[in-house]
Amino acid sequence: MQTVVSAKLIQGILTAAAHYGLKIEDIMTAVGLTSELLEDVEARLSHETYCNLWRTIAYQSDDPTVGLQMAEFIRPATLDVLGYMICYSANLAEAIDRIVQYSRLMHAGIVVLFKVQDNVARLTMTFGDEYIAIHRAYHQWALAGLILICRRSTGVDIMPLNVGFQHSEPDDLSAYQSLFRSPLEFDQPYNTIAFDTALLDLPLLNADSTLSAIFDQCAEKALAALPSSDRLEDRVRQALVANLRSGNPTIEAVAARVKYAPRTLQRKLKEEGTSYRDLLDEVRRELSIHYLREERIAIGEIAFLLGFSGTSAFYRAFKRWTGISPGEFWATPAIEIANVG
Repeated sequence: MQTVVSAKLIQGILTAAAHYGLKIEDIMTAVGLTSELLEDVEARLSHETYCNLWRTIAYQSDDPTVGLQMAEFIRPATLDVLGYMICYSANLAEAIDRIVQYSRLMHAGIVVLFKVQDNVARLTMTFGDEYIAIHRAYHQWALAGLILICRRSTGVDIMPLNVGFQHSEPDDLSAYQSLFRSPLEFDQPYNTIAFDTALLDLPLLNADSTLSAIFDQCAEKALAALPSSDRLEDRVRQALVANLRSGNPTIEAVAARVKYAPRTLQRKLKEEGTSYRDLLDEVRRELSIHYLREERIAIGEIAFLLGFSGTSAFYRAFKRWTGISPGEFWATPAIEIANVG
């Protein structure tokens, strides 16, 4: 799997989880993390590991707002060099520009955009189409962390014009309303925060042009050193996610997307120690877990979205992947961690 997530970010999330009261050793064991790996400042992990981390945190906490609560413990060190770049920026506009430019240091697959139109400034965050969707706890943490960073760095109790979440609307909105104090939207195509453009000129409390320049240089070097993946396996996985969404996950369609003839694609995947069928199985498994766990989509619809011939075929595949049926998966989150992690 392509390694896109900074180990420093995962370390920061685990620190926040510890402050929240979770047992870090249990989380690391469930996700397959080691102290040695997290202490490697240059280490990067897969998006799948990141997804599993947030699933595990949500399960361990049994708190539907755990992401919101953990955001309270975000500090500059949580985001490593990016956190300090934000902290020492001259004003809010400069800080946001750095988030847009250097967010890839934390997760190379994240897409951050900033747009100013009329009197509205809007920051949007999502992952590229090739990345499997992530637990709602992450969306909570990302947006809550952003607004809290803005408030703490400016000393102003900023209230957004509106906040949009990719995840579906929860039954209880009280924690969201208490933190954001603004109109909320759910099931959005991306996570977003909008606020008045007048706030962009707010100076930051710790603004320091000298330190800012130093961290800019560090960030540029780190950005240039980011690993790139040219593995065909990664490109095929990305194509599969896109093609499943469009309803055409055939090898011919995927081969066309990665610019190979089908037979050549099969041969090259074999050289990498995998196959088209294995990758399709993996992507279907990951997407089925997301659809069941996060979006609560009907089983028949999931079978259709994943390109199965019918519901019974999906049932058989899911039982093979996890050892339980889709219905049992809904009812038994503890088994999810044991079999899916």
